[in-house]
Amino acid sequence: MGDGNTYYTLDAQAEGLLARHLDWWRRKGSLYAEVSAGPLGDLWLPLVDGTDAQVDMDLHPELLDVERAVGPQQPPGPLGTNGDLFLTAAPYGRVPWVEAILGTPIRATIKGGSMRTKAFIDNWAVWQERDTHRDKEWFELLERLTETLVARVNGRSAPVHTLQRGPCDLVEAVVGPELMSFSLYDHPDELRAFLDEATPTFVDTLMAQLERIPRLRGGYVNPFGIWAPGTVVRTQCDATAFLSAAQYRDWFLPYDIAICEQFDYTMIHLHSCSLHTVPVLLAQEHPHGIQVTLESEPSGPPLEEMLPVFAEVLQVKPLLVDGPLTDDELQRVWDELPAHGLAVRRRLQPW
Repeated sequence: MGDGNTYYTLDAQAEGLLARHLDWWRRKGSLYAEVSAGPLGDLWLPLVDGTDAQVDMDLHPELLDVERAVGPQQPPGPLGTNGDLFLTAAPYGRVPWVEAILGTPIRATIKGGSMRTKAFIDNWAVWQERDTHRDKEWFELLERLTETLVARVNGRSAPVHTLQRGPCDLVEAVVGPELMSFSLYDHPDELRAFLDEATPTFVDTLMAQLERIPRLRGGYVNPFGIWAPGTVVRTQCDATAFLSAAQYRDWFLPYDIAICEQFDYTMIHLHSCSLHTVPVLLAQEHPHGIQVTLESEPSGPPLEEMLPVFAEVLQVKPLLVDGPLTDDELQRVWDELPAHGLAVRRRLQPW
């Protein structure tokens, strides 16, 4: 993995954050930052012919303009910060990379502002009969994007691994929620065989990026802007929105743990509508920390229902609360939750 001795320049504020971030992992002290980015707009998709996509389209790796997707060359300078977090740069995170590497078709919806996977396996025999379960072109494109990104940001932002959805989300993306749900009962062997393949694909995809990212004082910054003195991973389990806590524990948690065991400092992303998984996660060593994205009502629960759950998390693991908060809500978070191990990333605009 890369040597960051000459890549990063740290000013006094950044030097201080290293110690504070290490304390946060140990549940000592708190972190705070504000994010001013507005709601997602149209999807920007730069194409190799020099144009930007104007209509919805199926995306293939040879169509993406790497040079423009990465952005302009940054001049030398110190690593940037935003509040108590480091500025980060990820390799074109709009692509659902692990799904694409598993062979899932990717649909770019320009006005919808997103890229969607299209479940392409309607029975497990189709998956088993495929010649390969890894798309080499997508994998190599991510490697090239990461290398180009590292050169372009020039240590002004911390290069981080791209968004990677966890094992249960990968099942949902490839086979859809219906077959995924039935497979818990009707096709357990096929489901486990898929997870046994998808989990190493997740790990290999992340390792390929870390091999190209310079270390910062022996460690890395995770996608949330928090440094750790070792390797990092951010995984997620959004598909638990339609799973029970027991189904997640019995079927998918072992694979999230298997991923986390490959890295030194681990975090899992949850939405506030999936807090039923928290007791399951707190009963395990991994992941080390939990991040919760706050959904606006009525999609997610009100803050007063979440605060007791957050307090439970902070008795065991560090917690990052991420989302739009009013002044009064922010004050309640600080007043009613333990400060040690708490991080808040307050979004100033709604999603």
